[in-house]
This record gives sequence, structure tokens and C-alpha cells, in this order.
Amino acid sequence: MNPCKNQKICIVTGGNSGVGLMTAVGLAQFGHHVFIACRCASKAEKAVNYIRSSTDNPKVEFLPLDLASLDSVRTFVKLFQDRNLPLHLLVNNAGVFNTRGTTQEGFELIWGINYLGHFLLTNLLLETLQHSAPSQIVMVASDLALRPTSIKWERFVRKTPLNFIELYAVSKLCLLILTQELSRRLENTNVTVNAIHPGFVQSNITLGHRLSKYLGIGISPQESASGLLTCATSAAFADVKGKFFDYKQNEIELPDLAQDTELAQQLWERSCLWTGYNRYHLTTTPNSNTTAGVLEPYSLALSPTELDSITKTIIEDVLPKPPIKNHFYDSAKFLFMFRFGSIFLLLNQFRKKEFHMERHLDSDAVWSICQDKNLRQKLKEYLGEELVLWRSEIWVNYPSQQLIPFWHQDSYPNLLQGEGKTINVYIALTEVNEWNGFEYIPNLQLTPDVSVKIKDPFSGNRLFDLPEDLEQQAVPVVLRPGEFVLFTDQLMHRSIRNTSGQVRLALTLRLTQPSVHIVSSYSPICSKPVLL
Repeated sequence: MNPCKNQKICIVTGGNSGVGLMTAVGLAQFGHHVFIACRCASKAEKAVNYIRSSTDNPKVEFLPLDLASLDSVRTFVKLFQDRNLPLHLLVNNAGVFNTRGTTQEGFELIWGINYLGHFLLTNLLLETLQHSAPSQIVMVASDLALRPTSIKWERFVRKTPLNFIELYAVSKLCLLILTQELSRRLENTNVTVNAIHPGFVQSNITLGHRLSKYLGIGISPQESASGLLTCATSAAFADVKGKFFDYKQNEIELPDLAQDTELAQQLWERSCLWTGYNRYHLTTTPNSNTTAGVLEPYSLALSPTELDSITKTIIEDVLPKPPIKNHFYDSAKFLFMFRFGSIFLLLNQFRKKEFHMERHLDSDAVWSICQDKNLRQKLKEYLGEELVLWRSEIWVNYPSQQLIPFWHQDSYPNLLQGEGKTINVYIALTEVNEWNGFEYIPNLQLTPDVSVKIKDPFSGNRLFDLPEDLEQQAVPVVLRPGEFVLFTDQLMHRSIRNTSGQVRLALTLRLTQPSVHIVSSYSPICSKPVLL
């Protein structure tokens, strides 16, 4: 280890292998304190031991980071900031090439890992970097970022398409755009941001890269990392900002898209919305006026630990697995009774691999919420001693998604018959706020200027067009995990596009009195309504 008078604190994402590992080795050889940020603890342990033994530098550590999870990014930043250390160098190196799927929050996986996770990581560490200045951010991009001619926003909220190379190229283009935008925003600071193309590296990112060593093509991870280290540590680059270099420190001309300030602003704003950056504060409280259609929020009797366990069970074990009995019944109704509504719900749930309807019938976790003593007490105050639960729905709202964008009322005229009270319960299993829940119009009286846009043929519920002045009166519902509100079937409401950066999970229960009957030929459940 070379002695280092001015030891720096460095973070290298993906520092457990390839260019990231060799970059971490080089930084450790300079005597710096290096944090390896990666997902796999066992691989990280091997990398840390290798770096320590080969550089004789004990100040090499691992902190867990899964860039496919924005929650993991937030946890990583908290773990680092809890150490009360400065940060002089952030190397955003981690990346994937031909992986398919979506991130935890529902974004396309390649773009989510390569760009969006790094966007949130960088911004959450930005204040620390500024306080530690002079400091540097290095984005590991690619010459493939020169290929895209446009950005198609809708592709970022879908699963990886067959042409995954295009998503990889766009993810690296977004890093170049971020490099430029951060350089502008940090213009009057002593924090520099640059990007580097590592070259065709004999790494493990694809089969071709792994074989390249034996075919005599490409460059070694050590050679690639050497160029990165020069950009990150050489005094010649101390004042260089917003540039794109190859691993030999030759400047690469930025593509037009990377220099488009309007596009950069759009990407910045969308990224802030998708990650929840700078927006995650509880500033609004629910309207407690019962005449508004929403009763004030109450709390379940469940403890936070119990609720966390139930929520985890619902996400991991309930939603992904179909209730066989229910789906067999739905299929039978379609085949023998021509219930097209049933088969539509069935196919939609199989398409999403999320089975959210009537899970109180087969899930102990969901049923335990239904049996909560505080919930039952409030329901009895409104409906009386006999509580008829006739429908339940688990709602999962992923970032950038909007579940029901239309204004509507949950009256279900095609499903319910008879005289009696009905009430709906909305239970927050995760935080519900003004960026991911639903909003409603207080004290709305239907007038001729409120027109019906369309009627749901299955439930009979109407979807409305509201005048702009009415929409401006909308109030968001804000709940902490474990809180719930009761709302009537006259409540005019719609879901909010999720810009919180986190998955929102909620449970809605539909209840009535014994005098109200559920139309048996249309009921979405395979057994009679249950008494709570």
C-alpha cells in the first residue's frame, strides 16, 4: 500500500468483480478508504479479502446495495451516512447488460439498475459529496450510448423487451445526460462529474465478454480500471467537468441527445418523480369531516412488527399465488354461464401474476386484518353488530402507475340489492400519501355539469368527467402504515399516479348489513359473504 497523506473515502458500486473490483484495488493501493457496494454479500466478502491482502490496506469494507430496489438504495445511503464519514469519490460502475424483467418498483430492469438506481444513489449522497469537496462523481457509461436517436419514456415502465441492447444503450445515454445535468447544477461547487467508456472489457457481464480473454480480443479489467483511476485521481482532471472519456483518457464527443438541456430537464423531473427524490414528506392530513364522504383515520390494533410481517407475507406469498378454488369457480362461470366479466378478471390477474381479489377467503394474513378488533369496533359503530364482508381487494400501486385514473363512486348497483347501509374500508399496509394513494372531492353534489364518461358494465359503477374547478378541490388521503379510513359509496374519488418512488400496498374491504343482498349470479367470490 502506498502511503496517502490525504486519505479519501470512496464508494464503488459493483466493486466485487471486473472493472469495479480493479478500481477498488487501485484506490486501496493509493491508501484510500474504499466501500464496495454490491448485492451479493458472499462475493463482496471474497472481494474485500482479496483487496485487503493484495494491497495491505485494511480500510476496505462492504455495504449491501441492490440497485434494482430503491428501498435498498435508501438503506445503503443511511448505513453509510450513519458512519458520519465524508465522501470524496463516488464511482457509479455497477451495471447489467442482458438481464430481463422489472425492478422491485416495476421499472424495466436494465434501465432501472444502470441508471435509475444510480440517479437516486447519487442524489441522496450529493449533500455529503458537497460537504466533502473537493469531490468527484464518475459515471461508467458506454460508447453504445452514442447509438440512440430518441428516448421512449413508456419503455421504462415495462418489462425488458426482446431488443434488450436498445435498453442498455439508452440506460448509458441517460447516465451521460445525468452527467451533463449534474455538472450544470453543481457549477458553483467543487464537485466534478464525468463519464468514462471502459472499453470492451474481458469481464463477466456477458458470455462474449467472458470468452474474449481466450479469443484474444478486448482489454483486461486492470487496463480499463487504470483509465478510470486516472480520471478519478489525477490532478490533471481535478477541474474537468461534464466530459466523456474513453479508458485512454481521450475525450469522446457527446451525442446531441446528451447535450439537449430540455431533454435533460425532462429526464431529471421524471427521475425525481419515479424515485420520490425530494418529495417524500407527510405534509397533508386526511379530511376528517364525515360529510365529505371520508371518516377520520383510525389505527389498527396490530403492532408495527405484526403489520410488517403481514405486509411481507401478502407481497411475497399471497399476491403471486392464485387461489385455486376461486379461479376454478371463475373458469366454471365463464364456461357454463358465459360470465365474461369473470374470465376478464381471471386473465388480467394471470397476466400480472397478481391475484388480488377476495384473498380474505384463502389467506390467513388478509383474514387477520379483517378480524382486527379496532377495525371491527369502528365498523360496528356504523353498520351495527352484524357485519357482512362481501368483497375485498388488495391494491398494489407501483411507481409511475395509476390504478384507476377516472373519477368514480363505489356504489355497485349491479351487485347489491335491498335496503341497508354499506361502507368501504381503505387500509394502508404501507405509507399512503399525496404522491401514491387516492384523492377525493369533499362534499360533492352531482349537478348537470358533472357528466358520466362511461358505465362499468360489470359493477354498474359510473365513471365521471369533472369540470376543472371541481378537480382543483381534490384532497389526497394520507395514512401511515396500519391506519384506515371508512368511506361511503357516494365518495367521488380516483387513484393518484404513484410518484413516491415506493410501492404502495393497501387493502380495501366492502361491507354491508344483512338486509342488503349480493346478486348471486354476479358475485365475484365462490362462497357466500362472510360475517365478521
